[in-house]
Amino acid sequence: MADFYETLGVAKDAGKDEIKGAFRKLARQYHPDVNKAPDAESKFKELGKAYETLMDDDKRSLYDRYGEDGLKNAGFDNGGPFAGGFGDLNDIFNSFFGGMIRLFSKTS
Repeated sequence: MADFYETLGVAKDAGKDEIKGAFRKLARQYHPDVNKAPDAESKFKELGKAYETLMDDDKRSLYDRYGEDGLKNAGFDNGGPFAGGFGDLNDIFNSFFGGMIRLFSKTS
C-alpha cells in the first residue's frame, strides 16, 4: 500500500494549501491525456485518492490512525474520485484548477 503523504510528496503535518498545491502539480504531470506512460492513469488515480483523503478532516484522521484499512472499515474506500473512469476531463480539470486550464475542446 502506498503512503498518501509520500504519494503527494508532503509531510504528515502538511496543511491543506500545501496538499492542494502538491496535488495540482502532480495531477498536471500524470494526467493520462498528457502523460502517455503506461502507469500514468494508475498514478493519477492514486494521486486523486490521496488528495481526497488528506483534504477531508475525518478521512485524514482515520487514515493517520489506521491507514487505508481504517478508511475501508469506515466505509470510505470508494477507490478515489476517478475510480469510475474519467468522464469529461474538462470537468475534472475545472473542479481542481478552477477553470484555468482547458486542454480539450468539445465537439458537437
